Amino acid sequence: MQTQSQPQVLGVLLANTSICRVAHTERCLKKLMGKPILNHIIEHASPQVSNLILNANGDPTRFHDIDYPIVPDAINDHPGVLSGILTAMEWAHEHMPECEWIASFATSSPLIPETMVKELLTAVQAHGADMAYVSCNGKEHPEFGLWPVELAEDLRYALEEDDITRVEKWCAPYNSFVCPFTGSPTDPFSKANLIDGIIHNETHSELH
Repeated sequence: MQTQSQPQVLGVLLANTSICRVAHTERCLKKLMGKPILNHIIEHASPQVSNLILNANGDPTRFHDIDYPIVPDAINDHPGVLSGILTAMEWAHEHMPECEWIASFATSSPLIPETMVKELLTAVQAHGADMAYVSCNGKEHPEFGLWPVELAEDLRYALEEDDITRVEKWCAPYNSFVCPFTGSPTDPFSKANLIDGIIHNETHSELH
């Protein structure tokens, strides 16, 4: 888990977004190198944060081997990245009152850098930003970001009253910073057709 010298950060694993689903199944439960993608993501995310939750609706027993709280959306009928971020903000208010930040992680790729949260915190401080999210090789990935817990009420209002669904639109009135990362040879934040190909080949091999 995160070192004590950094501000408290709650990580949220976003399993309710369309980017994290393939053909109506959850990408994060597909196996890669013998274990679910979600387990790989947890291994990369958990050392970066003070605590983790999994934002997922539906039957929680499908995540029976996950030792973190499984928290459904705080607002019904608003699935997506912003709803997951709000869910984490409100969970932090109740369970981690000293928490300052939410770090969001899509559950679509196991390749996220182990320095992501540190780099986002550094960027926010260096640029005096209210929040920050990732871009890599010129492509923005707002599902990976750092969000202040103190904006929970503002975000709830944006979802319920303004019907805002896109992260970029919600960020527009604030001083948000898009933090550049470089991926070589592949973008580690992408939902990664390469990963799907590896999974397909592993599954095919097991059947023969």
